[in-house]
Formats: sequence, C-alpha cells, structure tokens
Amino acid sequence: MISGLEIAILLIFAWIIIAIYLGPRISKTKHFSLFGPAIMIKITKNRGIIERFTKKFPGKSFGRISVIIVFASAILAVIILVYGAVLSFAIKPSHAAGLSLLLAIPGVNPVIPIGFGTVTLILAVVIHEFFHGVVAKKQGIKLSSVGVLWFVVPVGAFVEPDEQEITKSDPVVRRRIVAAGPGINIVLAVICFLLVALLVVPAASPTHDGLYVEATVSGSQVSHVISNGDEVVSLGNYTGNVIQNLSTISDLTPGQYYHASVYYGGSMHSVKVMAGLTIYSTISGLPAANISIPVGSVLVKSNNLTIYNATVLTDQLNKLPPGSKDYLEMMVPTSGSMVEKNFTLITTSEYYYYAKYDPSQNSNAYKNYSFIGITSVYSGFGGYTLTYMQSMLSGRQVFASPWSGMLQYIALPFLYLSPIPSSLASMYSTPFSPLLFWGIFDMLYWLFWWNFLLAIMNALPVVAFDGGQFFRDSMLIVGKHKSFSWLSKENNVRYVMIASSFFVLLLFAIEIYFLVV
Repeated sequence: MISGLEIAILLIFAWIIIAIYLGPRISKTKHFSLFGPAIMIKITKNRGIIERFTKKFPGKSFGRISVIIVFASAILAVIILVYGAVLSFAIKPSHAAGLSLLLAIPGVNPVIPIGFGTVTLILAVVIHEFFHGVVAKKQGIKLSSVGVLWFVVPVGAFVEPDEQEITKSDPVVRRRIVAAGPGINIVLAVICFLLVALLVVPAASPTHDGLYVEATVSGSQVSHVISNGDEVVSLGNYTGNVIQNLSTISDLTPGQYYHASVYYGGSMHSVKVMAGLTIYSTISGLPAANISIPVGSVLVKSNNLTIYNATVLTDQLNKLPPGSKDYLEMMVPTSGSMVEKNFTLITTSEYYYYAKYDPSQNSNAYKNYSFIGITSVYSGFGGYTLTYMQSMLSGRQVFASPWSGMLQYIALPFLYLSPIPSSLASMYSTPFSPLLFWGIFDMLYWLFWWNFLLAIMNALPVVAFDGGQFFRDSMLIVGKHKSFSWLSKENNVRYVMIASSFFVLLLFAIEIYFLVV
C-alpha cells in the first residue's frame, strides 16, 4: 500500500515534469508564468489594497529597518545551519529522522498539522509578498501584477514589481524592497511570540501540581498502568512537583507497591506502582549489559544495602573499588508480573566509561569510582512538572537562555507539543473555552513558526532566495567604496554569490545526509 509520503513525492515529481515540459508555452501567456516549478497566476488589475495601504504605511522607513533585520537573520540562519551540521555528525544511523521530517509540507511532515500548518503558511507567504509590493510602491516602483502561487496546491501569493524599473533602480532601493518580505516575517514572528509568552499561555494555570509523563520504560510494571500524556499527582506520601525529584530523594521501599493518583481522560484514577530505580537501559560493553540485566527491572539492593534512590546508589558505588563484586537484588518483569532475581557483576571504573563514551568529560579521579553501566528512571516513568511544561509552551525560557530556549521553542512540534495534545491541555484551567483558548495558542504559535522559518530561509545568501538578491545588492553598494572596488564588477559579485550558495547548500546536504541516511 502506498503511503501518504510516497503519494506526495509522486505528485511533486509529476508536477515538476509537467512544469518543465509546458514551461515554454506557459511563459508565452499573459496571465501565467513559472517561478521555479511553481506556477504564477497573474492578475494585472485590482491592486487597490496595496495602493491604499501604501499611502498610510511608512514603507521607506520599514525598508531601512528590514535591511538590518535581514542582516541579523542571515547571521542567525547560518549559525543554526552550522550548528545543525556539526550535531548531525553525532547522530547514529538508527536515530535518523527520515525524509518526511525534513519536508516542510503540512500533512506530509507528521509534525506539521494540515489545518493550522496550511492556513498559517499561506498567511505568512501572502504577507511576505504583500510587503515586497508595499515597499516597492513606496519607492516609486510600478507593480506589474499580483496573483497566486500554485505548486500542486495554493502555497501563497506574490507581488511582481515591474522588471525594467527594478533593474534600473539603485541597489539601495532594490535591497530595501527585497528585505521587506523577510523583515515583516520577523516582525510578525516576534509579535506572535510575545503574545504567546506574555499573554496567552500565562492565562492558563495547572489544575493540579503533578508530573506530566513524557515516557515510560517499555516492559516495566508501570507501563501497564501509566501512559505517556498522563499526569502523576501523587505516589505514596509524595505529591505535586516533588514527584520529579524522587530519583534522588525517595525513601519509599524499593520493590514494594504504593498507591499513585493518576489523572487522565478528564478524571483521577488510583493505580499501584512499584517504587524504586527502574532500569531504562544498559550501556553496551559495561557490566550490567554483560550480564543481561533486563530493561524494566527495579533495583532493590546492592551488596545487601537497600537502594532507595540514585543518591544512595552513587554513594554505594563510590565506596567500592573498581573491579569489585556487586551483588544485586532486583525485581524483574517476567510474564506480566515482577519476579525477584539476583545478579552478580564485576564493577568497572567511571574512568573507563568516560574514556570510551565521553573522553572530553573524563577525569583521573574517576579511576577510583565503580560504575555498572545503567541508566534509570524512578518507578519507570519520567516527565516534567506542569509548571515547566507551561514555560516550554510559552517560550519564556528564551528570556533566561536565548540560544537553547529559542531552539527548544522552535522544536515544540518535533516534541509533539504543538498543536498541544488534548491530554496536556486538559490539565490546565483556562479563562474561557479550552477549545478556543488552545486554538488561539496553536494559531499564534504556527504563525510564529512559519514567519520565523520564512524569514531566516529567505535571508540566506543563496541565489534562489531573497537573500541572494539582497547580498548581491549589498556587495554592489559596498563596491562603491574605493577599498572594496573589486565588488563593483558583476563577475566578482557573481563568484562570491556562487561560493556563498555552495557553502549554504553544502550545510543543508550534510544535515540531510546524516538525518536521513
């Protein structure tokens, strides 16, 4: 059976072939032309909206401001591309994202919703093109046509200034016109971000102080009673935000069952959960993996010492010289129940682990500390407090940590947090209808997302993008100065643009290769 992604690729491929074949005929028509593989459906009349808006809008000033915005956006875009290319080298083939996650097509890319994704994309493209036209008119450039851009489906609109007037105009003027599109996208992205961060999301408040479950250990006891997207409100005598810290502070007896209050489906439920550090994974080549300790097992004792939490386990291992025997008592998942089982392993050193997996963080002091090679989560589930989830949704972390906060906020769709899951939305009280409230959040977020993406993509110094023309004109302007007179020659400018385009495309190619292959 053909998948949705395969159908989309076939349609795109067929569209491109037809566009290439019919290209010469399309170009001869009055109301149609090609823009790459997309068809421009031109309207030469009814440009009144742009005319009226231009009279009241300070287009020249906005054009100047947009020039600064595009320079900053281009720097940010290149930094993000370089950062992504460097990170991609560390991605294991088993963790490759796949082609669908790299295609920014609503519905084809599983994290871009068809509804919010399509509507906001079209709005962002229409506004982008509209402001090209507004600044062009303000600079005295005639508009030859406006219209719809069609690529399999409508993908936006365009405004086409008169080609002869644009060619003859000063590079300073052309640069302002080109910069206006990405400029307005950044302005709208900032407005939408501030509305979400300072007005919309803060208006919601958690119904309970609990832990939003983002992952459970597959095969563990808890995976049968708690699911991703649930809220754990209490476990034993611990309640609220403290649940997040059970890995380090718990005094619940490991291997014993305790009542937990779990919120899902709009109501509270009581379930039994086994306390204790639950094995999330074992590290290849290290002691726990060598003796095949099953994932989902709960650690009860180490050398007859009860392991209440990770702090106790670390203290215990630090007292053991590397190469010591460690007798582990565990509750192991077997045929749907938990069965007591004992394991014996020979510890290695933390130094060995870091030397093999993270040499930059190694230290000679680690030679004295034992290591068994496990990762664990308490009671088999992990997540974040609803307060923290709210800060993620609002993007307020950008104010505290601009770089990591921005990357996390842009990545919300890839964390499956936008559109907001109904299970998470139900955990907050809102000032009016939750459906409308979170609908406004999703609309504003996707307007931010597409405007930001369009801005930084179009700011890149690539020939086919707005940034290509922007930096070409920028070099011609700089070339008027004696010190940079070599940039006044078209051939030199062309060589620089080819080099910059190749560099950017190389960064894209590196990311695509390591994320897909």
